[in-house]
Amino acid sequence: MRIYISADMEGATGIVSSCQTDSNESEYSFGQKMQLHDVKAVVSGALDAGADEILINDSHWRMINLDIGELGFDSRVRLISGSPKALCMVEGFEGADAAFFVGYHAKMGTPRAILDHTISGVRVYTISLNGREVGETGLNAATCADGGVPVALVTGDAALCTEARELLGDGLVTARVKDARGRLAADCLLPEESARVLREAAAEAATRARDGRAPRMDIGDGTYDLRITFHNSAQCDDAAIVPGVERIGGRTVRVTGRGMTEMMRWTLTLISLAAYIEK
Repeated sequence: MRIYISADMEGATGIVSSCQTDSNESEYSFGQKMQLHDVKAVVSGALDAGADEILINDSHWRMINLDIGELGFDSRVRLISGSPKALCMVEGFEGADAAFFVGYHAKMGTPRAILDHTISGVRVYTISLNGREVGETGLNAATCADGGVPVALVTGDAALCTEARELLGDGLVTARVKDARGRLAADCLLPEESARVLREAAAEAATRARDGRAPRMDIGDGTYDLRITFHNSAQCDDAAIVPGVERIGGRTVRVTGRGMTEMMRWTLTLISLAAYIEK
């Protein structure tokens, strides 16, 4: 059984502030430590349940957060590190029996959610896929589903777990490591307790994946209408320059096509082009 892990940081144990997730800040080392803590707990649970191969994709920001020398384990576990990557947070998911999304956060605008944003907090206001507003969980789950891979586990705060279950249904295993009191404050499990919660959830998710009970996001016939609304019109100006992109409002662009791999690449390209404009 091959398990794929996409590992973000904002949803990890104890993290409540961007200063803990930004490599330019002194508290970043704490964020690295907690991301590694959650990943190792999930890997342990998957191995307990019989996983033969685990591929971890470091999915936060520059994607060089996880210290490969601290992962431990054995040759069954590998790490994708660095950026850019064509599929970003789900690079390398193909062929897995199930995907785990670890340390994830809720989409932009979610109340009582730690560090809510969608890909870029300073650029993206909302993203919709076939008329449904989605965050990183939805985009990545749809990409996995389009490639035949279910999502068996999502971990993060309570708001993120609710968002994920609404997308993927009750067959999804979630692990809540904190309850947000606002965007920058949360009631957090201690690392010892969250390690137990994460390990048990990962074992259950791997078992469901092995038995064919892990859910896939409903993606219809594979035809997509993707719309990105930026924070301001200058950002939209930049994104709308690309041939094939339709501007449908002052801050919104639209792309249509088949296949979530293509849609994901459009999403990343357009957001990258939308330079942060302060005024």
